Amino acid sequence: MRLKPGAKVFLALVILVLLGFGAHKLGWLDPVINAVAPAKKQQGTVDRTEFSELNVNADDQQNTPADNNGSDTNQNGDEIAATADTEQPGDKEVVTTPADKGSLGRPIRVGIVLYGGFAGGLMANGGKSANPASVFARDFGVQVELVQIDDLVEMDNAFRIGGDKGGLDMMATTSDMFALQYDQLSDIKPVTILQTDWSRGADAIAVAKGIGNVAQLKGKSISVAEGTPSHFLLLYILSQAGMSSNDVDMKFTTSSIEAAQLFKAGKVDACVSWSPDVYIAASERQGASILASTREATSLLGGTIVARGDFLSRYPKDTANFIRGWMQGVQMCSADPDAAATQLVNAFDGIRMEDAQGMLADVKLAGAPENRQFFELDGDALVGYDDLYNTASKIWKKIGLLNSPTRADLTRNTSFLSDATEVLAGKVEPQTQEFEFDKPTKEEAKAPPVVTKRMTVYFSTGSSTLDENAKQVLEQAAEYAQTFGSARIRVSGNTDSVGGRDMNVELSRKRAQAVVDFMVKKYGFPRDKFVVVGNGPDKPVASNDSEEGRSKNRRTDFEVLPPEQ
Repeated sequence: MRLKPGAKVFLALVILVLLGFGAHKLGWLDPVINAVAPAKKQQGTVDRTEFSELNVNADDQQNTPADNNGSDTNQNGDEIAATADTEQPGDKEVVTTPADKGSLGRPIRVGIVLYGGFAGGLMANGGKSANPASVFARDFGVQVELVQIDDLVEMDNAFRIGGDKGGLDMMATTSDMFALQYDQLSDIKPVTILQTDWSRGADAIAVAKGIGNVAQLKGKSISVAEGTPSHFLLLYILSQAGMSSNDVDMKFTTSSIEAAQLFKAGKVDACVSWSPDVYIAASERQGASILASTREATSLLGGTIVARGDFLSRYPKDTANFIRGWMQGVQMCSADPDAAATQLVNAFDGIRMEDAQGMLADVKLAGAPENRQFFELDGDALVGYDDLYNTASKIWKKIGLLNSPTRADLTRNTSFLSDATEVLAGKVEPQTQEFEFDKPTKEEAKAPPVVTKRMTVYFSTGSSTLDENAKQVLEQAAEYAQTFGSARIRVSGNTDSVGGRDMNVELSRKRAQAVVDFMVKKYGFPRDKFVVVGNGPDKPVASNDSEEGRSKNRRTDFEVLPPEQ
């Protein structure tokens, strides 16, 4: 039988399609595909507008992620079907009462890394291995195994596998990093259930001799592990100084340890890494110093535990008791810091007692009060989980590391935490009252700033009274002051050169004082956290010969002062 010309063409096309499909499945076409449509690389730049508030619009977030309960359960703990279009833009996390659907029958497997922020869990467990005599088992009826996986890619893979197959039921991360991880893990419906700690010095920027403030990083090479909390810290610090990521030369490394090693070897001008590597690198490079750290940026990097959605669905009671046990472990650490340090020594290879004590000094373990603040269970907080997650999502998307951000409120389940800490409902002090300040000395008040955030706070001509528009702008300033919770902030009023100098100096001082008075009254900051200065026209940032320049000079500077020595 002879085929007609049209049939021959059709048959040839079918054969080509089948061959092409097979080649694609076998990966033979990957080099061609990568040449024609290369994988997405980092793009865009991050500037201060990304951090103007630690909030982003819901329009920037994906509205149809996994069920925001993190599990296929309703309020009674019964399984329900989840569909891709069940979430609507206005939906919020549903706070449910945990119900007992059965006991796990094996240890809860929780992934951690070598870090002092997990001391609470180690204390409650008496170490990393499952322990029938532990607080977890004895007081709360759950067995826990803390699995150390320092490679973050391996951690993600183990979490995806799940505890039933030798992987993980829960894993440690941070709110900023989870914003990047969630996109790849969304099919297993992970949700944040617990805060472990705040980094309080565990992450830092080390700089070479001659670099004394963030502005002097411009044009300098900085080593940092991409997509990590260190990367997020660097982007935040740069943005608050009015700089963008394009103003520095970032040298991306595979780990924070490698970033510190490059700096120690003198191959870069600065590095962002974690304790103890960043401090060792700074101490062993001649003339180097620590420019900024989370010891000042106290509300920026929040450590968390996330759980698989299927685990929460099947074992809600075990989840609730795990959280209760961890909270008890944090209390034990507070009551006996030496015992907490001993747990770190026993748990992590190569850690001496002095190392462990330093690791604990570099974090603030998050107990029940801190968790209620972080997840805003008692009302709005200046800086909480949603703020940090949403901001990080926007940043990662801007620089090309994230395609489809998901709203923060759809990536957490606070029902277990709320139930475990309900005795503290309405009794937790505001974040702004954590730190106490003495009156600054003259030397402290005049110290060169580490970071300067410039804002335009509008006043009527000749007036030092805040209007409603100015008060809205100052919410950004309050978030900035809370993020640098332990640092003293100098509020400096500035004017243009129009009018008499003495009058402008006094007017600028009164305006700066009005700003401080408002922040103290509305947000509860200690008054001695702030230094008030009126510069008048003496510190212009632009020429006063044009209206554009004069407009830039009419500003309020919020300056982070270096730690007291």
